[in-house]
Amino acid sequence: MKKKSSMISLKNPFQHVLPRLVIFFVFLVGTWIIMTSSDYIHKSVSAMQAPAREANDALNFNPPMAGDPDSVMAAGFSIDDDLTGNSGQTTDLLPGITGEHTGRTANLDQADANSNMMIPARSNSSESRNQTEKRDKEQDLAEMNRFEAGAFEDPENCEMCHQEIFDAWSQSKHRYAWENIFYQPDYIQASRESEGFTDIFCGECHAPIGVRTGQLPPPDGSQMDETSRKGVSCDYCHTVKKVVRPFNVQTISDPGDVKRGPKGDGWASYHEIEFSKIHTDPAFCGACHNVVHPTSGAPVIDTYDDWKAGPYAQEGIRCQDCHMTPGPGVEKNPGRSSFMGEDRDHVATHFFQGGSVFFHEKMGNQQEAALSRQMLEAAAELETEVFRTNNGVEIIARVKNVGAGHKIPTGVTYIRKMWLEVTAKNGSGEEIFRSGHVTESNRIDPGAKFYRKIFKDAEGNLTPKSWVAEEIGYDHRIPAKGHDEQLFRVPAVHDDDEIHVLIRLMYRSMSQEVAEGLGIEGIEVPALEMTRAELTIP
Repeated sequence: MKKKSSMISLKNPFQHVLPRLVIFFVFLVGTWIIMTSSDYIHKSVSAMQAPAREANDALNFNPPMAGDPDSVMAAGFSIDDDLTGNSGQTTDLLPGITGEHTGRTANLDQADANSNMMIPARSNSSESRNQTEKRDKEQDLAEMNRFEAGAFEDPENCEMCHQEIFDAWSQSKHRYAWENIFYQPDYIQASRESEGFTDIFCGECHAPIGVRTGQLPPPDGSQMDETSRKGVSCDYCHTVKKVVRPFNVQTISDPGDVKRGPKGDGWASYHEIEFSKIHTDPAFCGACHNVVHPTSGAPVIDTYDDWKAGPYAQEGIRCQDCHMTPGPGVEKNPGRSSFMGEDRDHVATHFFQGGSVFFHEKMGNQQEAALSRQMLEAAAELETEVFRTNNGVEIIARVKNVGAGHKIPTGVTYIRKMWLEVTAKNGSGEEIFRSGHVTESNRIDPGAKFYRKIFKDAEGNLTPKSWVAEEIGYDHRIPAKGHDEQLFRVPAVHDDDEIHVLIRLMYRSMSQEVAEGLGIEGIEVPALEMTRAELTIP
């Protein structure tokens, strides 16, 4: 069932700005005076004609080309031991699960052996030539995206006119793409273990302004100004003029007076407004939310590819229709983008909600946490079938992806967990079967039925480290409008005894092991319920 959020409406554009009207009118008068001065004209022309800054050697790193992992969180931590199946056998490696998988669990313990693996060398001459050509193209793009520090505006400058949009963004994961308590320790570890490979490979998405103004690397962020530290901010997105290819942040920036977006008919005293078709296109999202390993070609993050190959793309439902609306599903948010803007039937929200309930609760962003929880609860449904046998009861749990336009889970699926928790009790309330429960140490039962993706390195070992990914080693997820079936066998009870069964689909944005590896004291990752099915078997 789809739920609507309690997001504040934009219908009353003055509810946040009345105390600022006096300041705003003073600002208008000052703007008019400045605009009539020759000094203003001289500075504007100079800014538009200013050449790109000289090349920063840090961006011409070798090996590989500049790239982005949307969110390569915790890739440096060992794989969880909650992925070991009861049988101790490794399943066939699955290139991509559809709706008919019968439910087997892989043994991924060997991934721990890769804790110190570095970037693999390439020896094939043909592959080397291809990689050289790719690197040259990427470096050409990097040259086009070289700007002086201060070229991009601080998002605080946008707040007065776009108060509610600013407030939403300021709680979003875009805002905290860089200043993130979970991302930062992992980024430093990844940089150290990969000898700097991930500095731009990860930084291009988590701190795009820092990279494009030469303030990142170094990976500790010591050279970054405040604007660069604010993650994926207003002026980065609204000065993109082209998406070259929808992966690894292959965009072209054009910071300056022109701000681009899905509307071009508005007016602003502070900047020019230009309609941008690319801002209405899911490829704009794909530039960050699709990540390909720059040397092996392994799909690190495939959210955009999932969407493009699926039914939502065919139906014309875009990323923006679900993730820039008031709640799950395609909804409208009538109002104005600023207090002096035009009335619209829909103004894009800037929470960019996903499934990161844990992160937002940890940061104290309760509204964002509630929206994220709604997204999780709307993503899937459970159906069941029951068969009595001589040995007990067989239960088929069918997990259906009904609300996500991509596979579930998605994003950094190599650290995320989605699994089935099953509890069966007899008529007296005694537990007779369980699977997928959380243990006392906040780990997950190793016999659980998991949904996730994991990599293989150059030696064929399973690993969660995206920077050594040569190929996909294991992929068990549910595509958009697809389903997966898992079989559970409950032992026999007395013939006249009822069996009460509870099946829950659970989710963690990261495992307890990964969280503890971040070095944060007292951290405990919650297990969140996405959906449930209850049945009584007579």
